[in-house]
This record gives sequence, structure tokens and C-alpha cells, in this order.
Amino acid sequence: MAKNLLTINDLTKKDILDLIAFSNNFIDEDGNFRKEDLFPDKIVANVFCEPSTRTKMSFAVAAGNLGCNVLDFDVDTSSIQKGESIFETIDALNLMGVDLCVLRHPESVIRDLAEHLPKMVFINAGEGSISHPTQALLDMKTIIDHKSDLDGLKIVIVGDLDHSRVTSSFVEGVSNFDIDSLVFCGHPEMCQKYQNTDFGIYEPDIDKALKDADVIMTLRIQYERFEKDLNLDLDSYKSAYQLSSEKLGYAKGDAVIMHPGPVNYVEITESVYDSENSVIRQQIANGVAVRMAVLSRFLSS
Repeated sequence: MAKNLLTINDLTKKDILDLIAFSNNFIDEDGNFRKEDLFPDKIVANVFCEPSTRTKMSFAVAAGNLGCNVLDFDVDTSSIQKGESIFETIDALNLMGVDLCVLRHPESVIRDLAEHLPKMVFINAGEGSISHPTQALLDMKTIIDHKSDLDGLKIVIVGDLDHSRVTSSFVEGVSNFDIDSLVFCGHPEMCQKYQNTDFGIYEPDIDKALKDADVIMTLRIQYERFEKDLNLDLDSYKSAYQLSSEKLGYAKGDAVIMHPGPVNYVEITESVYDSENSVIRQQIANGVAVRMAVLSRFLSS
């Protein structure tokens, strides 16, 4: 296994399956997370240069459950506000003895940081619209929890695909498996990167896209893009692409519905979120277990 987790492509299919299996060890029979003082001598810095709740907090909980010392880096009160570069910031943490940096950044800086600071371990917690490897791992774990395998599944991804690091990492991850089909669905202006690919099919009609789906992954729609970048009306968008109970009827009866959060009920209705098909709340819990497994493996390497 690579020294750092920068993209899902740093992991082989065996690495992915091993991490998912390993993550199951951190959840007990009652569904609670095990707290094990495995790394009391390790310092983990959470450096988030973009807003985050689920990813940031689950990394903090995961590191705390493993006995690590956790530094919560607040970008708003840091020297970055005085003009310090992210390279200077992370180098300072490195000189202070931080062992592992969990980094979210709007730009592609993590690979350069990892090359310049070889003593520190780096975990990518979200890189622009490019990559989000631990989200892909927890999504694959959630699917395997319910379907036992990824092979043979029809997976549909609906939403603003062009701006989704969730999609890009998930596609990298499932490319290791023999899935039946991968269907990309959404407004053409939001799916330009996915209309001609060799790893999936673009279908703008959501009813056709959802036919016989095993997994439906919905993606967050950013309100601000409707006003600024897209000449789209929110109500007409919802009419065409919001996952409703009626539209869900085109999928298989046991299809699972996913969403990386936060859910704003543009992408899905509240009744679908609350339905038996929804595994969105389980995704959040699986994020802690997967990140415990990732931190354990990479702190041990």
C-alpha cells in the first residue's frame, strides 16, 4: 500500500476490499464504534481549507477513537489569513512533529506537499472537484453492506457531476470491479464531462436512467450555481431531476439511495430520504469506521 492516500488510484482492488473489511472491526455488534488506544504517540492534524462537517468531524472522531492527539486547524484564525502559503503552514506542522495531515483544499496541492514533506503522512479529505478518496471508500462499503458485492450492479449517479469530487473518486474506485453498468444522469449543463466516457453511459432522462437500478447516488446541488453559472430554474430542475417516490418506482424495489450530504431536498424529496431504501444516515456512520481503518493503516505503514 502507498505511503499516502492521495487518490483512490493509490489503492489496488485488494487494498480497497481489505480496508473495507478492516473497517468492520471498528464497529461492535451493537453498531457502536470501538475505542482503542492504538496510537497515543501519534499527532493527527485536521487541516480543512474549505467548509466541512461530516468529513472533518468523522476524521476527528476516528482519530480520537484510536487514541491519537488531534489538532483541529482553524484556517480563519491561522497565519494563512496573513498571507502564509499552505506549504509554509504544513511545513510548520511537520517541524512541530505532526505525524499525519488530513487535508481538504480547493486546489491541487496535496501531491506536491507529500513530495516536499516525505516524513509526514497525507490523507486527502477533498481536493477541489477532483478527488475525495475516503468518501469513495465509505460509499463502496455502504453498497457492499447492503448488496454483499459491487460486481453485477447497475449504479446510477444523478446531479451536478461536473463539480463533484465524490463522482470522480467513486468512478476510480468502482473501475476495479465488474459492475453491470454505470449511468450518469443530470442536466446536460451539469454533466458535460460525463457525456462521452468509456467508463459509463450518460442518460439525461432520469426515468430511463433509473430503470432497474440497484444503487442510486444523488449529489448535492449548489443553489449558488443556479443563479451565477446556469440559466436554470430551480422548480423546473426539481421537476426533471429530483428523486421522488414516483421516480424511485423505476428502480429495483431493493435499490439503495445514497447522498454524500449535506442534503438540501433539491436532489431528493424528504419522503425518499426517510424511506427504507435510503442508506444516507448509514453512510455518515460508515465514514467513521472507514476513516478509523484508513488512519490505522497509514499510521502503521
